[in-house]
Amino acid sequence: MNNFETVKECPIFKNFSIDEIIEIFSVISFYEKDYKKNDIILAENTKVEYFGIITNGKIALSNFDYFGNRNILNVFEKGDSFAEALVSLEIQIPHEVISLTDSSIVWIEYKSLSKSLYYQKILNNLLNIISTKNLILNKKLQILSKRTTREKILEYLSNQKKALSLDSNFEINLNRNEMADYLALDRSNLSRELGKLKKEGIIDFKKNKFRLL
Repeated sequence: MNNFETVKECPIFKNFSIDEIIEIFSVISFYEKDYKKNDIILAENTKVEYFGIITNGKIALSNFDYFGNRNILNVFEKGDSFAEALVSLEIQIPHEVISLTDSSIVWIEYKSLSKSLYYQKILNNLLNIISTKNLILNKKLQILSKRTTREKILEYLSNQKKALSLDSNFEINLNRNEMADYLALDRSNLSRELGKLKKEGIIDFKKNKFRLL
């Protein structure tokens, strides 16, 4: 594998050196796979034994409602990992994972991590990741609990600003369709409300770059 620098960016290997990561990969089971845009990486109800680290591209965890509308649960990019909790609990995946762009993923067999001398340190990092993702999920639930389109948008943008920037300017990783699916909104309603917020001087934006005023 030639992506050790990218893998090192993943929180699973926080405080690991490149040499330590190379040593870990010399004893664990893993493989690499490329995906095209819109490829289904994992289908709903699949039982997984490997978790993924994204070395290129962007993926989404999503499901579909009764009417076929897509709901994006979370989005992950280069350096992020996913499905760690599912493999550790040995349960089926309750949603599908789709590639939003051309993507590359390193798949690691969870059980094989026990072969590494650094197993306990890896588990500690995995626990921190799962805890962080639970906090993110709680924030998502807070957004969806808002009653109006405006409230959902402002709650989402406020959270993104806090997470991404020290000032009022920030760039989100979702296009308009993805943002609508993440917020469980109709695309036209989202665009209409964004336009109103801009006219009222509450926000400013250009494509994916936003500013809270």
